[in-house]
Parts: sequence; structure tokens; C-alpha cells
Amino acid sequence: MSTRVFIAELIQDLPLWVALIMSIYPHLQNEEIFYVSLGAGAGATLFLFQEMKRGNYNLDSLFERPSEAFAFVIYSLFLLIMLVVLTFQDRLYMGSFVWTYVIIGTVGELLFMRR
Repeated sequence: MSTRVFIAELIQDLPLWVALIMSIYPHLQNEEIFYVSLGAGAGATLFLFQEMKRGNYNLDSLFERPSEAFAFVIYSLFLLIMLVVLTFQDRLYMGSFVWTYVIIGTVGELLFMRR
């Protein structure tokens, strides 16, 4: 996996981490910061879609190093579990935006990965 794709994967998760932090620490809640992170994450997602369309990023490249793939899966599951827990506690900041972002990104990645 190229460095640009790895960085894009991290930036793609930025709005999730911002929402997570703002959910745990309500005094840090700031809509402008959340929307900026959402824009950066959406831009990174579009970049990843573009790389998938070009064939530079696919399921094989994601799992070419099993040790890195395992760590990435654990990281993703941890983040998802935290978002689910905060949702059920009704504490997730901007929950509808966060879950819409997650669903659209996931469906898009699945569609592009299948090609």
C-alpha cells in the first residue's frame, strides 16, 4: 500500500475521531471543527475511490502484508465499537452525520473494491 493511500486512510477516519473525542469531552464540542474534519475525511474518501478506480488500491493491496492488515482490522473494529457504544448511550456527537458518513464511505468502498 502506498504512503499516500495509507495517509488517506488515516485522514478518512478523522471525522470519526473528532466525533469520538467531542462525545467523550462535551466541553470541546465545536461544529466548525467537526465540519472541517468531515470535509477532510470526505476528500480523503474521494481520493481513495479515485485510487480504487485506477486500480492502484484494491483488496489484494490492502492485505499484501498480513501483519499490517491485522492491525488495521483491529483499529477499525475498535473505532466502530466505540462509535456504537456512544450511539447506544446517546452521547455520540453529530451521530446522524457520523453514521451517514460511515455508511456512504463503506458502501462506496465495497462497490469500488468489487471492481
